[in-house]
Amino acid sequence: LLARSPPAAESRSRRGPRTRAPPRQMGGGMSGGSPAGVASDDEGSPAAVGSPEVPSCRFCGVVLSCSDSHPGLCANLRRHGMLRSEAAFAAYSAVDRADFAPADGDPYADAALLLGAGSQISAPHVHANALDLLAVALEAAGDAGVRRRRALDLGAGSGLMSALIARLMAAQGGSVLAFEHIEELAQRARENISRRHGDLFDAGALELFADDMRTLASRPDLVGAFDLVHCGAALADADPWFVDLLRPGGRAVVPLGPTDAPQWLCSVDKLQDGTIEVKRHIRVLYVPVISASAQRARGDCWDEVVDRCVENSRALHRSH
Repeated sequence: LLARSPPAAESRSRRGPRTRAPPRQMGGGMSGGSPAGVASDDEGSPAAVGSPEVPSCRFCGVVLSCSDSHPGLCANLRRHGMLRSEAAFAAYSAVDRADFAPADGDPYADAALLLGAGSQISAPHVHANALDLLAVALEAAGDAGVRRRRALDLGAGSGLMSALIARLMAAQGGSVLAFEHIEELAQRARENISRRHGDLFDAGALELFADDMRTLASRPDLVGAFDLVHCGAALADADPWFVDLLRPGGRAVVPLGPTDAPQWLCSVDKLQDGTIEVKRHIRVLYVPVISASAQRARGDCWDEVVDRCVENSRALHRSH
């Protein structure tokens, strides 16, 4: 699920013909898990498992949705159960991954893409599943009345998920606050979004800043301020500082588990009485929530990180 560093050789244009083999992947994206498949939870998370004729993610088992176009990718993700919500499908359809992919990456392959500085773009099936979990919660919450709904995107990376959530929220008059702690990635994310979605910035539907997510809970204006929170990096557990960002009735979608080993993409729901409910959905393997300097150091030895993740995943499979 982590992309290997590409060889310093030929590349291809974002939409042009491929001139070299793509970087080897651990699996479908920053996700991972049991090749035996994925159990469905109460909300109907994907349970489809591939066959020798139908490629599936070697980590989480869901059928891969690779295509040669954005409409084809969207259609495949929906057919494979990743975009069950009409709102999630509409938002995903409105944002083309090619506008966020590095020039040497295939935007419509259902695989992670390396960004540099120890960061990646998650595989489409992972982003789609996370977006769908957010959309389902937004629909279930009903009318917010005069209050404007707010979402938080932590670890914006390329800006793709920030744009997806902003399209989801803007359809209901809501807004997104996004943070990325690597300065050059934050700047690139703003540029990526502005290419076709500058209206989100202009309308105040999206703001994106370079800052460390771990400091946010110390800001009184952000505590209990968000209906939805998405985290693009893994936590060991649903830490109090993270949960405190949610309003009562809100939902977070976050990978939970150890560093460089299989994790779970989880929904974390804060009930009206403050009780927390955590549900597991699909196996994933995200980079951890760490400092910017530590993340850059991981990026400097990226292939070693991938090797460690591969070995830790094998150990899990052997234990089964």
